[in-house]
Amino acid sequence: MTGIIAAFTKRKSDPGLDREILKLAWPAITEMVLHTFIWVVDTTMVGRLGAEALSAVGLSGSVYWNAVWVFSAVSIGAMAIVARFIGAEDVRGAAHSAGQALIISIMLGVAFTVGTHFSAPLIFRIGGFEKNVTIMGIDYLRIVGAGSVLLVLTKVGTGILRGAGDTRTPMFIAICGNTINALGDYVLIFGLMGFPRLGVKGAAIATLVANVIAGILTIIALFSKKSKLPISVRDLLRIDIPVMKTLANLSAPSAMEEVLMSTARILSSFMVTSLGTVAFAAHQVTMAAESLSFMPGSGIATAAGVLVGQNLGAKEPSRARAVVYRSIRYAVIVMGGCALIFFAIPKIVVSFFTGDPEVMLLASTCLQIAGLEQIFIGVADTFRGSLRGAGDTRSALRITAVGAWLIRLPVVAVIIYVFHLPLPAVWLGICLEWVVRAWLGSRYFACDNWEHIKV
Repeated sequence: MTGIIAAFTKRKSDPGLDREILKLAWPAITEMVLHTFIWVVDTTMVGRLGAEALSAVGLSGSVYWNAVWVFSAVSIGAMAIVARFIGAEDVRGAAHSAGQALIISIMLGVAFTVGTHFSAPLIFRIGGFEKNVTIMGIDYLRIVGAGSVLLVLTKVGTGILRGAGDTRTPMFIAICGNTINALGDYVLIFGLMGFPRLGVKGAAIATLVANVIAGILTIIALFSKKSKLPISVRDLLRIDIPVMKTLANLSAPSAMEEVLMSTARILSSFMVTSLGTVAFAAHQVTMAAESLSFMPGSGIATAAGVLVGQNLGAKEPSRARAVVYRSIRYAVIVMGGCALIFFAIPKIVVSFFTGDPEVMLLASTCLQIAGLEQIFIGVADTFRGSLRGAGDTRSALRITAVGAWLIRLPVVAVIIYVFHLPLPAVWLGICLEWVVRAWLGSRYFACDNWEHIKV
């Protein structure tokens, strides 16, 4: 892999650059881990209620959180534009563009809320689940979906703050949201401290409250006079069509990328349902466990994207390139550590998500296989984040399209429907997808087209 080789052999040490990357990366990693924890905590606690409840929350959470990234894709364009303005030392231009991004996020959030409510029954009808699973899943999806406006705004606001070089504020907001969600899950799912035992509904209510409070905190942070990028009310009252077009041009490929990636994950999950309830539950547990490992790599990719955008805004493309290769080095080290954990103690990791012996055994095997793809995930995500930060969202879209639709879906379909192989074989197919994505990322980055993207 040329990206890995370049990261470890061709780049000289740059302590100043390393400090910049790590300064942005560690809060972003923490924030992303915490955001993922909302679904993970729901899955973990609901897993104690049995395979049916786990399947309901597993599919609902998978569909919903994948859709969140589609509707909040404008955060990618917002981060790229804000980072460019900050790099060029134009704070007013950055704030104005951020305001336009928030207007778009509110409109998308309303559409997402309505769509979630009416599409919930259809999702479970397509999956062909048992009646109990369907009822619980629809309730969960509709309750969580009620807070979609503020959740989308939080995601876009996070992109704005990151573009300005502030990754700590989103981290603190995530800490608050996750604390509320965890406490809410604990008392509402199991009926403790005088609250009624609500089961799956309790998990949904806790997530809804956490998302609403996180959204309110994000609004306060964006409009605070102490913010690195103070946005004024007038930035929301005047619609700037040219800026919105720029945001749309940058964000549309990212939205399509998320659609392709999310749809591929959902369709592959539907395919897994044909392997039975235990296999599907094990699949959901493996994805929940692995999702935690995604976050360190994604945090490093976020830092790389912000610094690439800022350095391009400052007319320093060579330094932007150095950022990427230094970031890949960190991604390989961190994701390699995650791989070792998955190889060495899969049963311990899986035990946090389920107590069902059959599900634990199958998920442990799949998690060990998932360890094979960790380094490739880190490399692929760093290249993708860097291309997005540069505004080259079209190349990132192509990489995802090939990986998800030309590799993952056909391979999983052949494994399940042609060769009739069990769940571990499915995870081997998913590994192949990430190898291809990492290779494509290195090829697109080497072409240098990203240096000349105008935002």
